[in-house]
Amino acid sequence: MDFDFLRSVSGSSAAFRVVCGEMVLDDRWNVHCEVTLATVRVGTTMIETTSGIYSLKQGDIYVIAPNQRYRLFDFNKTVVDVILLNLSNPASLTQEYIPQHLIRGLTTGNCTHFAKISPEDLFYADMIDAFRIVTKAENERFDFFQLLVHGKMYEIFYMLFANKYIEIYDVESQGKKYRALRRITEYINEHFCENISLETIANTTGLSRYYVSHLFKDLLNTTFVNYVNELRLSRAATLLTTTDTPVIEIAGLSGFNNISNFNRAFKMYFDTTPSKYRKTERQKF
Repeated sequence: MDFDFLRSVSGSSAAFRVVCGEMVLDDRWNVHCEVTLATVRVGTTMIETTSGIYSLKQGDIYVIAPNQRYRLFDFNKTVVDVILLNLSNPASLTQEYIPQHLIRGLTTGNCTHFAKISPEDLFYADMIDAFRIVTKAENERFDFFQLLVHGKMYEIFYMLFANKYIEIYDVESQGKKYRALRRITEYINEHFCENISLETIANTTGLSRYYVSHLFKDLLNTTFVNYVNELRLSRAATLLTTTDTPVIEIAGLSGFNNISNFNRAFKMYFDTTPSKYRKTERQKF
């Protein structure tokens, strides 16, 4: 599932491919291919990952490795600022002086999946300062801002690695699992509105149905069916909020084969009907 932003700017021309924005907190599960660096600017929240549930208070910084399933809960108009760091562009990475084992560890999942840095931690002040500078530079885009963003992101990752907030694990088998999962999720993310099944995924990726099911359970703590349904429901919620398309058409555009299945699944996931959801969400703007 892609990130949604209340406000966002386009990716910078820096090789790091940084994008800054403000995250929408809607209790939905997310899986993404970027490194996420975020801070709670206002309020408190809870984050649920495959490894547990963690509380986050105002000022806390957290990091999520690529391809990790998580969701955030909105408490009292919480505001979370986020930096997405895409390290998957080979053309960019060849220009960087980043040790390749660090890049491989991050992009294949052979690393710490979630880390939290609190205001009382030793390097917190330097890290939050660098975070704010990157966000300001990416939004204002003054002369040579890319150089500033570049340097500050190096500083941030030095602090994360040097203080062991993030560690790289040399586990080849684990790396293979995450590479396989990425192939699967990329296909699903492009085709979830179609009639896809475990058999479809197995035939497309050359993996067995059992192994595909195992990857979802082992690495994402969910099932294939739940993963696809969450993507479909997320698309439906977006269409309900941003378009005037009739509900029955949205069901089809989101991958549901009939309106009854759509209404039932939507009510179970959002605890309201599609029509009521549309009305409630539009009243917020």
